[in-house]
Amino acid sequence: MRYVTGLVILIAASMACSRGNDRAVAQLPTGPTAVAETTIAYVGGVSGPMDVLFPGRNESFLFRNDLETKYATSLGRAPVGTFVDKEGEVVWLQEYIRYRVNGCDHATAMSRVLTQIDGGAAGGICSAPPEGVVNFPPRNDVFDARRALETKYQQMGRGLSSSTVDQEGAAIWITEYLRYRTNGCDHATAEAKVFSQIDGGPVPPICTPACGYVLSPGGLNASSNSGTQQFDVRPVSGASPTCRWTAQSTAPWLTFDSTLSQGFGFSTFTYSIGPNTGGDRTGFIDFTWQGGGVRYQVNQTGTPFVSNLTLVDPYRSIFETDECWFKSQPTPCNFTATTNLPGNTYTFDWSATYEYGTTKTFAQNSSSNQFSFSDSCGGPGATAEGAPVDLIVRVTITDNLGNTVTMQSGGNRPPMRVRLFTCS
Repeated sequence: MRYVTGLVILIAASMACSRGNDRAVAQLPTGPTAVAETTIAYVGGVSGPMDVLFPGRNESFLFRNDLETKYATSLGRAPVGTFVDKEGEVVWLQEYIRYRVNGCDHATAMSRVLTQIDGGAAGGICSAPPEGVVNFPPRNDVFDARRALETKYQQMGRGLSSSTVDQEGAAIWITEYLRYRTNGCDHATAEAKVFSQIDGGPVPPICTPACGYVLSPGGLNASSNSGTQQFDVRPVSGASPTCRWTAQSTAPWLTFDSTLSQGFGFSTFTYSIGPNTGGDRTGFIDFTWQGGGVRYQVNQTGTPFVSNLTLVDPYRSIFETDECWFKSQPTPCNFTATTNLPGNTYTFDWSATYEYGTTKTFAQNSSSNQFSFSDSCGGPGATAEGAPVDLIVRVTITDNLGNTVTMQSGGNRPPMRVRLFTCS
């Protein structure tokens, strides 16, 4: 996470609440938006790993319930009517603030929150926060967001409930709780720091780590080709730049020089991605240090295997067909298989089966991509018009690297037939 040692705090005399701007950096938001770990977020992209780590919604909701108790018991506030229940209040204000600290302005953040309330997908972040201070939105913007939620819930036909926490207090103290949580404080510590302010005490400092790093960027979506890439390993603000980190790859196709397995302070980390001859895959480079860790994520697309199976009846044409006619003594049926498997040599395992008085099967296993069998006219079931019979041709191709592909007529390839003719 990213923190700052110096902080200018604006305190309103009436509420004794800070609008501090401090930074924490991490891979994934833990709430309220659910995010798949294998997704990498870029500017304008879908929700994914974010720079700023937010607490889980269960902990934020616990704070909101404790805030309710605080207002009722310590402050003696009377309940007032509200259309927004406590859970909705904390979930959507946190989501609004998540957009704001990740580069969205007030209008954009509010629009995306309202879209999610209507059942739409979560929007992407607007930009990664700059290095250094994370700019939390001013209290008037969060208060406007809370008022907009009240209007939205009323328009949805929600009934009135009661709360001792007024809208302004909810906006201010939820923001302050999240400011502490995104700057290294656990739930209990953050709540205690907020409540001490409500009781009229000074604004407590954020929780600064002794050691911490952030990766910039946090990951890469790579093609199937091999290549060399870089990212920065940066100490977070307020942490010691001399604390050591250790790097380890979780995938054999993600490699780096052994001199980079340990380090400290700011570093430009160079690594290599191997070619992907299979399906899509994900790997990580994990960084750990005393008291924490972070991981760099690489999503690599696979190589599409393009294969084809063709039939030619040479007694009728030199062109591809889907039928072989038994009209002579004998008639050949010729097959060719092609593929782009990445190996240098291939093995072709062929079989062909059809019914002609009995079940007839032909097979071949060799390095040849061509296969042929023959049969004659005038057998059982033959007619002058050529009785159609299903022809099941199957070929499995394996390269010297162990990659394999199987094609079958009537399966993953178009159907084929033989026609049984009487001999003219």
